[in-house]
Amino acid sequence: MSHCIVVGAGPVGATMGLALARRGFRVTLVEQSPHLPADPRAATLQPPTIDMLHALGVGREILARGLLAPTFQFRDRASDEIVAEFDYGQLASETNYPFALQCEQFKVADTVITALRAEASASVRLGTRLVGFTQSETGVSATIESASGTEALKADYLIGCDGGRSTVRKSLGIAFEGFTYPERFLVLTTAHDFLQRGFAIRNYVLDPTQWCALFKVPDQGPPGLWRCVFPTAATDQASDAECLADDYVAAQIAGLDGGLGLGDLVHRNLYAVNQRVAASFRRGRVFLAGDSAHVNNPLGGLGMNSGIHDAMNLADKLDQARRDRARAEALFDAYDTERATLARDYVQAQTIQNKKRLEARTPEAREAALAELRASAGDPARHKAWVMRASLIEGLRNIARGEAA
Repeated sequence: MSHCIVVGAGPVGATMGLALARRGFRVTLVEQSPHLPADPRAATLQPPTIDMLHALGVGREILARGLLAPTFQFRDRASDEIVAEFDYGQLASETNYPFALQCEQFKVADTVITALRAEASASVRLGTRLVGFTQSETGVSATIESASGTEALKADYLIGCDGGRSTVRKSLGIAFEGFTYPERFLVLTTAHDFLQRGFAIRNYVLDPTQWCALFKVPDQGPPGLWRCVFPTAATDQASDAECLADDYVAAQIAGLDGGLGLGDLVHRNLYAVNQRVAASFRRGRVFLAGDSAHVNNPLGGLGMNSGIHDAMNLADKLDQARRDRARAEALFDAYDTERATLARDYVQAQTIQNKKRLEARTPEAREAALAELRASAGDPARHKAWVMRASLIEGLRNIARGEAA
């Protein structure tokens, strides 16, 4: 039985492990944390991802743990106008699940890991870190370390799903090309109910200085929580402490909703944001998937989705290579080409454009952004095309046909 070592037990690593186990591989999933990662940052599952999770047999449970978002809005902060609302219902003929699902990434990982642990061919090793690895034409030799000591593992392949600071990627010497935004993103969490003011479950609010992404997550159940994402000053203009201080936070939320005050906030967080893609998604028998291969800003809810798509694509390629060894190199090169193309031409392009649209500063740029949104939402053909691209269905289909963006 072919053996794969998967590094990292987030939603991508968990999906990678389950997809391989369901295809008859022996899987060892290692995670350096003694507990499953509890990072709630990513929280949107797009329609094709929901399709994939159902194909793995975990979709129904994940749906039950999430919150359906049938539409998403673009709003103008100054006028409080709903500029455009896009409807996933346009995709009813394209997918079994014409909606987005708000479900925090740790819930996705937890659900998938539970299914993986039930697979006789799988081993989940928490509190275990990858120390190093070597590879040859026939396999990979890895050293892992836990409280019990060090251990040597032999495998056919190793897959790094270990995040933006990936040990696997760094060990391979693969460049992580791109840039870091000068500003940071401030995330404020509140139970304040924005639905009462006509917001959708997912919203993007245009403003030249205080744009905002606003979306609801289920948390522990009704009523759920709302996350508000704002840009902050550049690192050299304000410290982290200043950006988290009451005065600064109050300025960000001012005017967003008259009923929202500092006392309504239950959590504040600040983080740097990168747009980067690995120069290669594989080297020999070692592969990268998810954030180890590509990271992007959260505007559009695409990062976790594209990582899960990496995992499903690679699982298929590894399965085909096992059945037809003569095609292995061509299949693995195709994984690199397909997934890197989608990361650059769709995920990176969309998330960068989404940010530019929200922060358009000159009157001309703002009017152009508003006009584009109104025209796209108002025309049925353009409306569907917008949602096809925003959901990654268009990108997946074009890449499958060998087409660029």
